[in-house]
Amino acid sequence: MEKDIFHRPAVSGILEPKYVEARLHMADFEHPAVVERTTKLQDELAGARATPNYLIVDPTTLRILGRFEGPDIPPFGDGTRFAEFLRRALP
Repeated sequence: MEKDIFHRPAVSGILEPKYVEARLHMADFEHPAVVERTTKLQDELAGARATPNYLIVDPTTLRILGRFEGPDIPPFGDGTRFAEFLRRALP
């Protein structure tokens, strides 16, 4: 999604002016403390460990305003569902 859908005008036109990106990555398997903390955050925020899992979180209240699970890339989608998800979560 990050290499394709996020760069499509229908999606980037919503993301760039309205959202700040933050990511949790599980790439540092050599450091158990990092994995433990990342897993804990994933459980607390997303309530799931499946990836990809996109959340829109209010930065003031930390309330989850929207959730999108799974990809929206070919052959399953073209970014339309993800763009609609972003629009619905806007205040």
